[in-house]
Amino acid sequence: MQELDFHEVADEFVNLANKLSDEWAPNFLSAAILYAAARYNAFHFMETLGDADKESAAIEYYTEQYRKMLKENLHELRHGVPHE
Repeated sequence: MQELDFHEVADEFVNLANKLSDEWAPNFLSAAILYAAARYNAFHFMETLGDADKESAAIEYYTEQYRKMLKENLHELRHGVPHE
């Protein structure tokens, strides 16, 4: 996966959230986005791996990825560094 493609797709979700912010509060949208990501990732896990013994590892993986991405975005926003 190309990083540029990755950010392009991510930006589509952000743009949708920005459009929805005309009608919905930011806290509501943030919670809905997190829920949607969890639901999609759970579906993807069940469709690809689905084994109960791998569930704990999947949860660790997804939460660690979110933690890394959140830290990266906070740093970029704090220091005015746009993603490439």
